[in-house]
Amino acid sequence: MRTMVSIKGLQLYAHHGMEEAERSLGQRFLFDVCCRLVKVESHLGDSLETSVGYDTLAKEIACVSGSKRFRTIEALAETIARHLLAGHPVIEAVDVAIAKYSPPMPYLLDVASVEISLARP
Repeated sequence: MRTMVSIKGLQLYAHHGMEEAERSLGQRFLFDVCCRLVKVESHLGDSLETSVGYDTLAKEIACVSGSKRFRTIEALAETIARHLLAGHPVIEAVDVAIAKYSPPMPYLLDVASVEISLARP
């Protein structure tokens, strides 16, 4: 059995960006994270031993995002992906998407986003 555990639409205020103003003033970021878990026979044991809690994912994403000011959201996304893989042996692969609103550019757009996919070797 394949299991996916996802967090969609986690909104955090953080201080990431290439421009100094972005890093000093901060802005809202939107996180979507999808974890593919290792194959299991069943989840009928009704335990998180073969899964990972949504609250745990949200807390760790927030912790990594708040740990430093990243210049690129690519680096932030990869750091989150590596952190989740390192801390949770039940996660086989992870997709991390990050969107930011109103990036500093002379064009109108809803969001700018990146997505990183990382799996165990």
